[in-house]
Amino acid sequence: MMLKLIMETNIGDEGTSIEMFITDFGYAVRYGLQVNSNLTLSEAQSKYNNCIIHALGCIGLFDEDEAA
Repeated sequence: MMLKLIMETNIGDEGTSIEMFITDFGYAVRYGLQVNSNLTLSEAQSKYNNCIIHALGCIGLFDEDEAA
């Protein structure tokens, strides 16, 4: 079974990690205990970006209201 890390972002002093993998079944994104799998590349990119925005918001570096 293939599981290859293709992208990783660490946020904050605690090193919150967002990771994207390619697998035999498409792409997967892991953020904390949350894993989304069997994604298309487009879905995985969107999920990855949303996780980064969420993690930045959790440490006070991004305000979703300002982005709208």
